[in-house]
This record gives sequence, C-alpha cells and structure tokens, in this order.
Amino acid sequence: MLTMSPGPPTSSPENEPIAPGAEPNFDPLHRFSAWLEREGKMEATIDAYHTDVADLVKAYAPRPVEELLPGDITEYLQSRAAHEEWAAPTVRRHLQAIKAFYRYLVVEENLRAPGPAEALAEPVSEPKAPHVISEDEVAAIFGWLEARAKGPKGAAERMDLALYGLCYHAGLLISEAIGLTTDAVRGGPAVMKLHVVGRRGEESDLTVEDDAARWLATWLAERPHPERKAHEPFVFIHPRTRLHTSRQRAWDRLRRIARAAELDEETVERMGPHTLRHSYAAHLAAREMGVPELREALRQRSPRHAAKYLGVLE
Repeated sequence: MLTMSPGPPTSSPENEPIAPGAEPNFDPLHRFSAWLEREGKMEATIDAYHTDVADLVKAYAPRPVEELLPGDITEYLQSRAAHEEWAAPTVRRHLQAIKAFYRYLVVEENLRAPGPAEALAEPVSEPKAPHVISEDEVAAIFGWLEARAKGPKGAAERMDLALYGLCYHAGLLISEAIGLTTDAVRGGPAVMKLHVVGRRGEESDLTVEDDAARWLATWLAERPHPERKAHEPFVFIHPRTRLHTSRQRAWDRLRRIARAAELDEETVERMGPHTLRHSYAAHLAAREMGVPELREALRQRSPRHAAKYLGVLE
C-alpha cells in the first residue's frame, strides 16, 4: 500500500526525510535527466519530469523502479490523485513523465519492453460547457456591423462582417479565418468555396452561402494591398494599417463590437471569436441536428466534443 505525504512537498523529493531502510535509488533518474538534456529538451521539461519521476521512486523505495508493475503505477497515480485531488490533466502529466522515463530505460538501459507504464491509458477530461450567446445576440452583433458598414468609412466593419461571419456561419476557428489566403477562396456573393488549413495542418474544403458569402465577396472586392510583402497572401488585411489582421486584434475588436451592440457586460467579458463558433454549433443542435452532423459541420474528430453542444440552449 502506498503512503502519501499529507501535503505537497516543501523541498525536492530527493532531499525529503524517508523512513529508515527505505533509501531510494535516484541513479536511473539522474541518468534519465541527463539523457533528456542530451536530447535537447527544454530545461523546464527536464525539471518537471525529474520531479514527477522522483516522487514515484521515493514512493516505492527501496524497491527498484525497474521492478515495478503496471498495477503499481496505477495504484500510485490513483492514490496521489485521490489524496491530493488531482484533476485529469495533472494525472496525465505525471503519467507522461513516467512513460518517458520507462521508455528511456527500455531503449538505453535494456529494461524489458514495453515497460510497466506504456499500456496505461491516460485520463481524458470531459469537455467544458461552451460559452454561447443567443441567436438574437448574434443578430445584434451583425446588425450593428452592417449598419456601420454602409458608410464610406465602414471598411473596417466590412472586413469584420466577413471575418466574424466565417466564425459564426461556417464555424471557423479564428486562427483558420485569419489564416485564409486569397488563392484559397473562390466564388461570389451567392456561394463561396474555401480551402481551410487547421491548427494542426489538417485541410478541409467548405462552402459558405448567403450572408457569409456576400460579406466575404464584398470584402475581397475592396481588400487593400498589404503594406508588407509577407502579408500579401492573406484575405484579412486591415484597411487602416494595411497589415494582416492579428488573432489578438480579432478578440479585442469583437468585444468592443459586442459592447457597442449593447450585449450585457458579463457576456461581453466572456466574449471571443470562439463564442461565435460555439454559438453556431449550439444553434444547429437546437434545431435537432445530431452528433454526426455536428461533427461534420465543425470538422471535429471526436464525438465527445460535438456532443457538448446538445442541450446547451434548453
């Protein structure tokens, strides 16, 4: 049975007092840390892995870590998680460090493969409930932008209609929207075809229609020539600075727009481009769209993340 300390350690696990006869052997751990350094790992990563594995070594001392079994690793993590109220990401972090340590022992010190930790499943956190706004609030945001976009000085608002229109009507991530290039967009004010590159480099083809297509076509017709050559490929060039609009600007600008559209302050404080994507999904779910259809609309691989939108607006 593992015995856990009553609270977090106040010093390095290697310097903590231990029971007589339970002297831990940190030599394999020191060799592991030295190997990580030779592999070019960041200092913070090496320190974190060293600390996490040192806790394991100390917990089972004087038993050598090379003799531990999968059940020992599981018991250790379960005991610490229960005692210290670890969340799933903390358990996952410790398990990743332990797995890396045993992989080192297998490859470099001839421990019998695959090692006691390799087959252990990492805990998966439940997706957080998304922050969404109502269809009336979405209409207020785009209504305010359209009113301002009609004037001769409304170029910034016309760009924002196109940008945020893609986040809501096509469910694009803001990084995907601002990363769009002119050669990835084809069509006109009725229908637009987009070739989207995701955060991890995954590619997908989308079709947008109605307002989103009209706003995007209007913007492309007046998009200014960029100030910098490196910005020339991108769709969203700010009309005042003539620079590729940034992700941070998109967040800040949307909050100002939401405030101007008279959304309540609590909603404004939580507002971001992801709110539009989440709201798009929640509004589709409210129309009795099922998980498979939501996954396709959001281009998600996991049904767990698509399912989080079901019942959000009930």
